Amino acid sequence: MAPRLLWFVFIITTLFPGSVVFAQIRQIDPKKLPHDERVQAAYSDALAIEPMAHSWSDKWTRDTPKERVASELASDLHDLRSAEIAAPHDEELLLLTGVVAHLAYNVDVEETYEVAVESFGKAHQLAPDDYRADWFLAGHRCQANEVKAGMEQMLEVEDRIPWQQLPVEFWDDYINCSTIALMPAHTLRAVDHAVHFGESASSYNFAVDVAHKRYKATDVNANYPAHEVWQATEKDGSVQFTSQFCGMGFSAHSDWHLDIRDVAKGICLSTIETGPYPSKSGKSTPTLLVLTRAAKHQETLENFVESVLKARYVLARPIAAISCPSEKCLAFEITDRDLYASEGGGHFLVAAFAGQPPDFPGLLFEKPDGPPPAKAGADVAYYHPIEKLQRLPGTLYSIVELDSNASIFEKANSDFAYLLKSIRLD
Repeated sequence: MAPRLLWFVFIITTLFPGSVVFAQIRQIDPKKLPHDERVQAAYSDALAIEPMAHSWSDKWTRDTPKERVASELASDLHDLRSAEIAAPHDEELLLLTGVVAHLAYNVDVEETYEVAVESFGKAHQLAPDDYRADWFLAGHRCQANEVKAGMEQMLEVEDRIPWQQLPVEFWDDYINCSTIALMPAHTLRAVDHAVHFGESASSYNFAVDVAHKRYKATDVNANYPAHEVWQATEKDGSVQFTSQFCGMGFSAHSDWHLDIRDVAKGICLSTIETGPYPSKSGKSTPTLLVLTRAAKHQETLENFVESVLKARYVLARPIAAISCPSEKCLAFEITDRDLYASEGGGHFLVAAFAGQPPDFPGLLFEKPDGPPPAKAGADVAYYHPIEKLQRLPGTLYSIVELDSNASIFEKANSDFAYLLKSIRLD
């Protein structure tokens, strides 16, 4: 039997104390089930038992003894699997079998975790466009030590089905899973969806409180170490850098040399050396710069650019941006024959843009974070999540600069375009 996550057990049994009905069973149409008395009885049993066994608990508090519930579910599961022999292509039957196996797993019936996985998998194969099998399997995985895989499956369902077409019960399961997967922005958005369907906002107070506690307040005037602000992930020969604090993500080729600075007084600053490339005097190395900070009171984007470029601003010639990660970009080209004279002069590019505060800060960069591996033989695993830094408040201004010379400008310009096109704003 898959190991339990005690912190998750606490969350899932506390998020919705009695006000929300766990109703995966109600997503199954009994009219489409085989006309078999045993199958219909199993469906009725599951309707009655689901509120008691929707999640595992180390302390049984129901009036009906746990042993009796486990015995009924084990018997029903046996009947359902027998019925499957005569109706192997009945999707509704497979979904019911999976849910009953899931409920049985939650009351410690042996060898039922795999039965649920197998049943939901078969249902998906029969009807790949029906999201229910994927949803049910995701919820099943999220209640054990497969949180990352479960949440990824939740996200896949969300990605292919408009959120307004998903039932509130899906969002309840999603909230549970995103909470333990350490995706607080996704939790808050899912709560917003559930309330949109008419659920009481107060019934989600605990989930919302837990989500907010996953963040650490930020101070624009404080300093933060780079490793606390930025995260890096290697993918397809590049490195993707993301920062919820800075509200930005970008990619760099794996052979580029990066210097991601500690945040000082709310300024996110990274410099990148690319190349070196053949030049008139041997080799030259272009430098890229990415800077982000909160907009000052009544400061425009033009004011921001001027404050960063300073003396160079008078030499700046407006151009069309190669790419723009937001609704508006200011782009400039600067040439200076006196600088890098032996290489034909300095050649600089600048792009500036604004990132508006999102409804759910951090949503773009959150990814499911599974718990640490459980110790061998352990039925319950304990862990404590790490808090994340909040996004800098308000509008964020960013500037991307290329410092190059005429002899290597063509290659340097290509690096600048790659970086600019890779930028994502939260």
